[in-house]
Amino acid sequence: MNDPFAEPSDTRQAILGAAFRALCEHGYANVTIARIGDEFDKSPSLVYHHYDGKDDLLVDLLEFLLDEFEASVAGGSPGDAPESADAAEMSSEAVFDRSAREQLDDYLTAAVEPASLDQPHAPDARFVTVMTELRSQAANDEAYRDHFDRSDRVFGEYLERLVREAAAETSRDDGERAGDEASVTAAQVASTLQTFATGGMFRWATTDERAWVADSRAGIDRYLEAALPLVETDGSDGAT
Repeated sequence: MNDPFAEPSDTRQAILGAAFRALCEHGYANVTIARIGDEFDKSPSLVYHHYDGKDDLLVDLLEFLLDEFEASVAGGSPGDAPESADAAEMSSEAVFDRSAREQLDDYLTAAVEPASLDQPHAPDARFVTVMTELRSQAANDEAYRDHFDRSDRVFGEYLERLVREAAAETSRDDGERAGDEASVTAAQVASTLQTFATGGMFRWATTDERAWVADSRAGIDRYLEAALPLVETDGSDGAT
């Protein structure tokens, strides 16, 4: 994943960029304010001036990245939005000309096969591991929990829009569904994909064996093929 802080506009962004680089290099457990200071091209004392400690800084990093992602998709069509497995993996510069279904595929791939993505702003293997480490902190730290509550809401809304657009594409390609098939909501499908991606990230980051990846992707792909034609696309989004 390219450094989203390559050209910081102020001291805060410069510090967050240093934290981003140190975190990707050392991981959560081994990153320290001193190591973040080593990545900072100004006086390391500025880091201590702006933040009370490592977690205070890392939560601000997550919030900044989430703000950037949210701004990048606000008011735009899902086809204008970048892909990712989690909220903090985004950059507002990552705009890709791909269909909604292709972006859903990228989202799922980022969770279980991050090394296979070659887009500049796609999450790489190390970053997926780092994000898993940070999400784990939410089990005992309220600040991290608050962030990931917000992150899940933002990504849930993004995925819901993407699912609705992909369903519309499917309807155009495959025709109307059979009249006796019950509809599903875009929110239901988005929630399923988000839960799959979160679980996939944890499994990928905490195991070395990868035989499960192909079977899991095949299963979720079959789910999407079956669910997308059943998604209501008229804006009501109500299940029958």
